[in-house]
This record gives sequence, C-alpha cells and structure tokens, in this order.
Amino acid sequence: MADSRKLHGKIELRRAITSSAFTMIALVAVIGLFTLFSIWSINRAWTAGTMETAELQDLSRAALDSQVNFKVQIQEWKNVLLRGDQGTLLEKHLTSFRSHAQRMDEDLARVTIGATKLGFKDEAQRAADLSNEHATLTARYEAALAEERGLSISITPDMASLIDKSVRGADRALEAGIGKLSADIAAISDQRRSTLLIDMQDRYGSLRLFILVVIGFSLVITAYVLASALRATRG
Repeated sequence: MADSRKLHGKIELRRAITSSAFTMIALVAVIGLFTLFSIWSINRAWTAGTMETAELQDLSRAALDSQVNFKVQIQEWKNVLLRGDQGTLLEKHLTSFRSHAQRMDEDLARVTIGATKLGFKDEAQRAADLSNEHATLTARYEAALAEERGLSISITPDMASLIDKSVRGADRALEAGIGKLSADIAAISDQRRSTLLIDMQDRYGSLRLFILVVIGFSLVITAYVLASALRATRG
C-alpha cells in the first residue's frame, strides 16, 4: 500500500514538473515572439518616422532657402537702383538679381515637389502659388527697369527714382507669404518629430508592461504548479 502511494506521488510530481515546464516554455515562447514582433514594429515605425522627419527638415530648409534668396534678390534690386548710374555695376547687380530669382524658383519647386510627396497638399499649393507670384513680380521689376532704361547702358538717379516709385512695396506680400510658409513647414517638422518620440515612448511602455505582466503571470502559474506538486507528494 505504501509503495503504491509512493508511486502515485512520484507520478503526480512528475506530472506537476512536466506541466510546469511546458507552461514556462509556452510563456517564454509567447514573450519571445511578442518581444521580437514589438522590436520589429518599433524599429519599422522609428525608421519610417525618422525618414519622414528628415524629409520634412529638407523641406523646411528649402523653404528657408527660398526666403533667403528672395531677400538677397530684393537687396540686389536696390543695388541696381542705387548703383545703376555705372554701367558695369548695373550689369553686375542685375545679373545677381536674376541669379537669385532663379535660385528662389528652384527652392520653391523643391518645396512643391517635396510637400506633394509627403502628402502636404496645402503647403505644396501654397509654394506653387508663391512661385507664380514671384515670376509675376520679377517680370514687373524687369519691365519697370526696361521701360525707363531703354537702350541706355546705365540709369540716372531720376530714372532710378521713377522705377522705385512704380514698384515700391510690391515685394511685401510675397515676402510675408514666403516667411509664413517657411515657419509653417518648420512647425510641422517639429510637431512630427515630437509625435514620433511620444509614439516610441508609448510603444516601449506597452512592451515593458506586457513583459512584466507575463512574468508575473508566469510566477503565479509556477507557484500554483509547485504547490500542487507538493500536495501530491504529501498525499
């Protein structure tokens, strides 16, 4: 009879140990698979997010470059009027005026293409509209200069005064629009980067909480199985 009880106890103990082992293996497998999936998901989200953030930063730089080039263009226009009484200086500053106008158009084209690619249709349309306004303004400057200058290789102070009056203040609305676009894109870039960091923190927190819960559950199951095993050996 005693031998039978001992045998039964050993069988129950073996079952308890086996059950505990399988339970732990299953839990470890679940933790491992979920952790691997979570790491893959976090890495994928981080990679995509950092790529978008980098593209937004490039977009912001392009908008800022357009703003800088426009300011230089306007400064060169002022130099044309101030120093245009000397033919060589007139051509020098006029060439720089046109060069920076072209650079600004290229910058705004980068903004239009980049914003469209990233799905910011409003910003892309604003950049395209600003580019059209810039082309109209530049043509207006050129027409005002050509009308007063005629075939002369230089312009007199009186000519410069008349030209200045005809286009005075024409750049203000465009300058404000470019500045607003640059600031808005920079704000979007900062907001997306902040959102990405918060999302990564949330994902990490969820993963950590899940692992802690599973570990706690594993300890409870293990304690239960061991208690059952002890009861079986005592029986």
